[in-house]
Amino acid sequence: MSRKTRKKSESFAVAGDTSATERKNLGVEQRTLIANATNDITIPFYSGALQHADDTLIQRGGGKGLKIYDEIKRDTHASACLTKRNKHLVAREWEVNAASDAPLDVEAADFVRDVFKSLPFDRVCEDLSGGALLKGFAVSEIVWQRDGNRIRPEKIVSHDQRRFAFGPDWTPRLLTWANMNEGVALPERKFITHRHGVIGNNPYGLGLGHQLFWAVLFKREGIAFWLHFLDKFAAPTVIAETPYGMLSDEQRRLLNNLASIRTSSAVTVPVGTAVKFLEAARSGSVSYQDWLDYWDKQISICILGETLTTDIGSNGSRAAAETHAGMLDLLVDSDGDHLSDTLHEQLVRWLIDYNFPGAAIPHVWRVRPSNEKAKAETRKAKADAATSEHAALIDIIASAANIEDDDTAREFITAFDLTHCLSDEAIDRLVEARFAFMEGKRPKQPMRASAPAFSSLFGPLGSKKNGC
Repeated sequence: MSRKTRKKSESFAVAGDTSATERKNLGVEQRTLIANATNDITIPFYSGALQHADDTLIQRGGGKGLKIYDEIKRDTHASACLTKRNKHLVAREWEVNAASDAPLDVEAADFVRDVFKSLPFDRVCEDLSGGALLKGFAVSEIVWQRDGNRIRPEKIVSHDQRRFAFGPDWTPRLLTWANMNEGVALPERKFITHRHGVIGNNPYGLGLGHQLFWAVLFKREGIAFWLHFLDKFAAPTVIAETPYGMLSDEQRRLLNNLASIRTSSAVTVPVGTAVKFLEAARSGSVSYQDWLDYWDKQISICILGETLTTDIGSNGSRAAAETHAGMLDLLVDSDGDHLSDTLHEQLVRWLIDYNFPGAAIPHVWRVRPSNEKAKAETRKAKADAATSEHAALIDIIASAANIEDDDTAREFITAFDLTHCLSDEAIDRLVEARFAFMEGKRPKQPMRASAPAFSSLFGPLGSKKNGC
């Protein structure tokens, strides 16, 4: 800290009447969470175990609980979108980066990398990310083993979320037949908990299921009406006009005969009975297909943030689909960051605590694949822009050769904002060499031997500034 900064901080301490000791020794209130789960008025039925804050789950779950969100996967479109987003994540290459160049940190990162290679790591990530994405949280259990002088996972098993509850400290508790309300405490460094959409003091997270449930439900109801509509169009309603006085038994037999018309080529009716068909008719451009297409688009937007990567439609284009794919990449980037944080805080930390005490925790990342085509186009655009600026700057310098005064010539050359990446020394060289750029005109004064050609100004002699 400089003397000036120290004086400023000291004066601030005096003005605030706060000593250095008081600033270092924080009070209990400053080091704890005051707005915690025990006094959270948004948590219903607080007890030893926290309850879900998902309104959809509370209203529609009933005795099924999170099971209602499994119904979403029965919809082919919703299931495909969920799978696409999850597979898009696990298809990316993963890497483990050491926290520093210290030998212990590098060795720790190598060990974590070796552990992940020995596991079905992609499946572990898929279970955690996919489960949390739909239901808000996912839990996987680690079975540890000794391998020489190291402790490493033998396997990692994913569990049904309905088997777990969470205490006020957000640690998972296993629900058993003997304790169905609060659950039993679990050992540390045993269960990985990954969450999606955490808000406030809700350790259960908020998955996409609370939104998708209604879209899939309305779509399913529309399909039921559509099937009934198709049934009416496929087979017209049969109407029989019977003479007055027909007995009820005879009317019942006639109704049974008419009901078999759908599968029979002929039918007998009593004399005097008139049979005709009532065809279903409708008009207008709105159809059940439009209803289903609408909810499919809502499902795509909810899960993928866009629609064209699943259905390009009649008005779509390849360029629009590529633009929409960028939105999916952003969502997957976010999913990857959240999963990396979970692994860093739990699995990777536990591996280091067991095997490399004192080492810094390495980082695990899912790397977005590079777009070589986009990189090539960017490089080409930069090269074209540089060529254009190069030619324009030559013309400006050649025009400056008509100006005798060096200061005026310098002002003229820098006025076009093409020298912002050059140092003052390089600009001075350009001013000095301006007469050499005037076509067909000899310099009016001899140039110093050290004056470089224009192209060399961007080499070792032409230093740049501002990181250009």
